[in-house]
Amino acid sequence: MRGARGAGHAAGVPNLLIILLLTGVVHCLDTASYASRVAGVRTGRLAMTGALFNIVSLASRVAYTLQAPLLGSAVDRMVHQANLGGLLRDFHFILGAANVGTLLGAMLIPSFTSIFSRAAVAYEYHGSFGALLLHTLSLRGFSRVTSNLRLPLPESLQKASRFNLPRSFLLLNIIVTAVYTVGISATMYASALAPELARTATTLSGVINGVGTLLLVILIDPVSAVITDQALRGKRPVSEVSHIVVWQVAGRFIGTLLAQLLFYPAALLVVHLARMMARLL
Repeated sequence: MRGARGAGHAAGVPNLLIILLLTGVVHCLDTASYASRVAGVRTGRLAMTGALFNIVSLASRVAYTLQAPLLGSAVDRMVHQANLGGLLRDFHFILGAANVGTLLGAMLIPSFTSIFSRAAVAYEYHGSFGALLLHTLSLRGFSRVTSNLRLPLPESLQKASRFNLPRSFLLLNIIVTAVYTVGISATMYASALAPELARTATTLSGVINGVGTLLLVILIDPVSAVITDQALRGKRPVSEVSHIVVWQVAGRFIGTLLAQLLFYPAALLVVHLARMMARLL
């Protein structure tokens, strides 16, 4: 029996590696997309960089769409093998990939800021995203893209650390990120803990992510939006937009770390909620 479990897990290793890669890509792109706001203020083309942000966000959603069925298949396989311990370990690996992806995305923000800034200006010349993409894929365009690659400067982090931002903003950002990161994974693991409530448990992911979205829209986005608009109108230094992005990314990184601690308790909470709903309905 133990050998069968080991063989089954070995067969699922390529699947797990793909899930880890896609998870890292999703969190990397979601984090790096913060650069669009900085680029928009610097160039005065906030709407244009917002459109570029939507393209990056679309790429992230495609990666997530590919990841979800693979993750579901992995859960089904491990449940069939009665290997919940291995499944728990795999989920922690997945959350670790989210953390690594967030860190990589943070390191790419200066590069994405420069690329978004140039792309916003170049779009006016080329007139369409198709023409802009063809130019980017050309030898000359690709060389310009690579010339914009750069690492974060330590001075930028030091200046951001002196930016006066309410601690509640950072705390809420950490909580929302942790909720988003753990939401779907916790409900899937809960479905393995209580197979008789699997459908109820997995559908609760929408409730968890809905709470995260509510907190994001009501308490976090307005703060960063006000600072961005004031910088665009010249009432604040443009550098303050970069500072708030640094704090948002820091909160996102800490939030993915916190998700590791919240994962198992969150899965148990989902099982409890699913059982409550089963009794009520």
